[in-house]
Amino acid sequence: MSHPLLEVSAKQVASKFGYYTDEAMLRPVGIQRHGSTRIVMISLNEYERLLRRDRQVILTEDLDEETFEAIRGAEPGERSRTAGRRVADPAAG
Repeated sequence: MSHPLLEVSAKQVASKFGYYTDEAMLRPVGIQRHGSTRIVMISLNEYERLLRRDRQVILTEDLDEETFEAIRGAEPGERSRTAGRRVADPAAG
């Protein structure tokens, strides 16, 4: 979603809730309180897209032994091997 944030006061949203929920389907709506944006209303599709992009960061010492060994023993795919060869020898192209 690349549309600019539409910033409106909480009072405006309360008085025209249906309108602003429709707007949120098209672009994010920033809801302000005392002149400061505190909440952003977005469509369900955008929310689900953001959830799919969410990543979880964990430390290797927090992994169980089986998972750690599976990662350690993983072999790169052909595309990764090809990219590695290009990095190692740019002239090979």
